[in-house]
Amino acid sequence: MTREDRTKGFFVSFDYTDGALREIDAFFRKSGKVIIVLTVREILDEQLAKKLA
Repeated sequence: MTREDRTKGFFVSFDYTDGALREIDAFFRKSGKVIIVLTVREILDEQLAKKLA
């Protein structure tokens, strides 16, 4: 994201640890760039639109 000067990015995983979520939050506070975290379950359950709104 930083190298390509993007303001929004996506992480897809089966699950996230509390530490990973804290790091994503710290990255946002430091850079102002947003990382949308998605789980495979959310995608399979078609809950994607709720997270992206």
